[in-house]
Amino acid sequence: MKFKLAPRFAVSLSLVIALVVLPACEGRSGKGGEGPAQASLAVEAAWDADAAKTVNVGVTYAPSDINPLSPAGPVSAYVAGLLFPPLVEIDADLQYKPMLADSIETADNRTFKIRLNEAAKWTDGASVTADDVIFTLKLMANAMVASNYAYLFAIVEGLGPSGFLPDGESDISGVRKIDAHTVEMRTKVATTLPVFEDTVGRNLRTLPRSAFKGVAPEDIDKSGFMRTPNVTSGPFKLERYEPDRFVGLIANKDYFKGAPRLERLNFKVLPGSALADALERGEIDMNIPSAGVIPVKDYARIERLPNVSTVGGQPLTTLYMYVNEKAVPDRKQRKAISHAIDRRKLVDKLLGGAGEIVDGYFSSVSPYRSAYAKPAAYNPARARLLLKEAGWDGRKALALSVPSGDDAIREAAYSVADSLGKIGIQVSVEIVGRADLTDKLLKQDFDLSLLPLTMTPVNPLPDLAYLLGAGNPNGYKNERVNELLEAIGAEVDETKIKALYGELQAILAEDVPMPALYAAKALGAVNERVIGATPKDLGMFINVQDWTVRGDEA
Repeated sequence: MKFKLAPRFAVSLSLVIALVVLPACEGRSGKGGEGPAQASLAVEAAWDADAAKTVNVGVTYAPSDINPLSPAGPVSAYVAGLLFPPLVEIDADLQYKPMLADSIETADNRTFKIRLNEAAKWTDGASVTADDVIFTLKLMANAMVASNYAYLFAIVEGLGPSGFLPDGESDISGVRKIDAHTVEMRTKVATTLPVFEDTVGRNLRTLPRSAFKGVAPEDIDKSGFMRTPNVTSGPFKLERYEPDRFVGLIANKDYFKGAPRLERLNFKVLPGSALADALERGEIDMNIPSAGVIPVKDYARIERLPNVSTVGGQPLTTLYMYVNEKAVPDRKQRKAISHAIDRRKLVDKLLGGAGEIVDGYFSSVSPYRSAYAKPAAYNPARARLLLKEAGWDGRKALALSVPSGDDAIREAAYSVADSLGKIGIQVSVEIVGRADLTDKLLKQDFDLSLLPLTMTPVNPLPDLAYLLGAGNPNGYKNERVNELLEAIGAEVDETKIKALYGELQAILAEDVPMPALYAAKALGAVNERVIGATPKDLGMFINVQDWTVRGDEA
């Protein structure tokens, strides 16, 4: 299975999200500036008309677009999913749970039968049908709509390598309607059920076909419905939306999984530095660990709050060093860089222990992490020897580019630059705006760069194909790696898939195309007045209809 992105979309979805979700940092609005002032909380308090049955979620990244076809960042995706549930959703146990789909089954790993929940209805009273699902998939596959999620659907037969329909085609050959509530999809090659669930299942948020009558595909994104959808099927309906500040949702009493016990669910955009105060004053009830990022310096204070419970996050977001091979062409030089980094110091001092040492693309959450893939040991002497063997020119200077507005990554960059200087590599830290840094990576106009990246543990292949395959930002080339990626994409036996990933990790440990520093564990916090809710990065809103508040348990 080949993964190739069209030039316009040649940055992985995880990288796009990573530029929004940065670990252990101060909050920012969707425009890249500081979030709204704390004073705005008083204004929002007046909106909580039924405060007794309202839960307020603090986020540090603005839902700047809630378009279900191309949500801009994780908070936008969370909100879109509450309005338009995906077919399935992954939970923290890495199991896929039914949402709009009652089940997804396959007998041959090529043909997948999707059975919709027959109770699912739009808020206008009409049933959610197979026609709506197919209509939405065609929108995803339409190049005029230009969804940045389209590449995830490239596994479906009839779609091109970037997930779009070929020119002149209007129907997807691998998709057909079985009956009013059943859709069949066929993949290009054999694919495991978890991969299908992770790509199509999680990322197809079904839209009502009736809402787009007379709307041309090129006008979908700017249509009034996409800005303020008024026909939805999820547990909540949109009541108020201010892209950089606030999303107010009201319960959909006809939700097919049961009427929510809450009246309202609000998302409030705050600076990270304001989360602790807001939790203490009860102005927010909880956060989303990697999307409502609490600064490490506030962990101890929040853990002492008498009315707040905390949850340690999973190590899902990893900080990577992109290495342009035009600047560092020899793998011995890259291994030297890896040996020069004191990862334990970064985790202990920078993250306060709230993270784990990672050197590669698989943290402890991944089922494919090899027991033989050990992080490069901190060994400056070994690093200097490798540089000498590789003939490194000590007069050569490298720039280490990092995104602006992130204190943790900036501090990590200066620590790394200092360590590299001690082994004979001159490095200067360059602070760059996020959009400009993305552009530099795409154009390979950089030496070194630090950026966080989040890959789905169950299906890392699409992101690995982007990071290691043709056109990757580092300029890395290894034919055996390409063969392994191809083999993984065509394999359905989990034992063999793990073996292929194991061989891949062994090669990457030698080539070191992209050293990792650590995986952060973002802190979740929830006020004890909220019952049934757990702050987590995977599956937090699967059971949101069952959330309630103390005093309303009956």
